[in-house]
Amino acid sequence: MKFIVIWLLLLAYAVFLAPGSEGSDPVMEQVFSGNLDAIDPLVLTVFNSLGIFPLVFLTILLRNDRQKWPAWPFSLAAFAGGAFALLPWFAFGDRPKERVLRTPRWILRILRSKVWLIFLLVFTFGNLLTLLQGVSLSGYSEAFMESSLVSVMTVDWFILWWLSVYAVHRFYPDAKRKGLAWIPIAGPVLVLFFYHKE
Repeated sequence: MKFIVIWLLLLAYAVFLAPGSEGSDPVMEQVFSGNLDAIDPLVLTVFNSLGIFPLVFLTILLRNDRQKWPAWPFSLAAFAGGAFALLPWFAFGDRPKERVLRTPRWILRILRSKVWLIFLLVFTFGNLLTLLQGVSLSGYSEAFMESSLVSVMTVDWFILWWLSVYAVHRFYPDAKRKGLAWIPIAGPVLVLFFYHKE
């Protein structure tokens, strides 16, 4: 029930409440024109991280895809829809195990490999290098108020962060380093990296 409530609130925020200019979205214009240098570094880092989060969910959910609904369509849809795509699966699809693992073995070998996890960590930390150009909370705040894209993606980011922590605790309750999951994006990957039960 909580996932549906959050999903509905997120939809309501995106449609009715998100601040932003009434005309064209300034940040979205820069993204579509490829003029990324004109985007605030913190805004760009958060934007890029929304493409990394789905890789983390793809890794966690496909390693544990035994639930009522297959996880892979929702994990793939998260690349375009973020939490909008994942919340319905957590609400309705994440039911007690009903079948053997759906994920093909060759994909499992990749997702369970240390090489894949290291790739995710390098990708995550590489994204943070954008912040070396400077971090301006006032600049981000200004973009948040002027761009509906930034305002919605910020809320989406925090929900994805919470969902990633929930997913780690849901599927790896016996992991000794679950507290690492609270580190945004990299944390769940580190939990899997140090998890040896499999």
